[in-house]
Amino acid sequence: MTTSTTMLSISGLFKARPAEEGGERLLYMEASNESVDLQGERVLAKCLEQSAPHFLRYGNLDIDHRTQQSPRGGSEDPYLWEIGQPREVHVDGARTFVKAVLYQGTGRQAERAGMVWDSMTKLQPAVRWYPSVAGQYPTREVQVDPITKAAVIAVTSVIWTNIGLSRTPVNNAVPPASILPVAVFAKCLTPDGCFDVGKALVAGYGTDASTLTDGAALGVASLDLKIQTQTLDEHAYLAARSAMARQVRARGLDTDDLSSLLVDQFSVPPDEAARWVERFLRDMRAP
Repeated sequence: MTTSTTMLSISGLFKARPAEEGGERLLYMEASNESVDLQGERVLAKCLEQSAPHFLRYGNLDIDHRTQQSPRGGSEDPYLWEIGQPREVHVDGARTFVKAVLYQGTGRQAERAGMVWDSMTKLQPAVRWYPSVAGQYPTREVQVDPITKAAVIAVTSVIWTNIGLSRTPVNNAVPPASILPVAVFAKCLTPDGCFDVGKALVAGYGTDASTLTDGAALGVASLDLKIQTQTLDEHAYLAARSAMARQVRARGLDTDDLSSLLVDQFSVPPDEAARWVERFLRDMRAP
């Protein structure tokens, strides 16, 4: 890498394959963030925090919440879709982060856990699995969204028992699960959501994240995914830049994926998206 480099590709640094730690296959995820989901509901982080001890003791990780459903076809055991267990929960403001371990060994559960792991570590590009929280919701109340001013249903109490990994989550504001600890990326992010490449080159070295507990394993940086206003292009870019930084944090840097993110989620024209990605790369290299 020289100072004359005009394009920077660091995806290999952040994907770090394989990523077994201490002999275990660990996943890190932002399981919930109080965004309004496709069903018009938001789960309050304080409710998940209150139910975290129950989730850590009794909860599981599965595919598409299949363990929470009745048997299909009259004979299939729903628990054969269970693929792992939670290890840590950390709530940071409105966002809830989870560290989970995938099963290994023999049998259908281990096979499905291995399928998820291999799809994230052996395929190019890696498959994106999005987390979704589930359980019993004893109480709800209608609230007014401060941004859209629309009425939303807020889940005000939770008996949390499950995280389902899905290709099509109900809460489409959460990022995909990662095989890298969030703490690694937090060390590389500036307060406004840009990468400090110098930190990125050394962040996380000499640390076995499987041995970390509590917030140490799940440290994060604050990234705002919402565009507060689209009146000014600059405001729109700053919000989109946070989303791009978050995508790099979760999946590695791929300029095509970043352009698609801008086009699909922020309705940025393709030519403008290319310019925003170039600006984002310059921001990353800025001192």
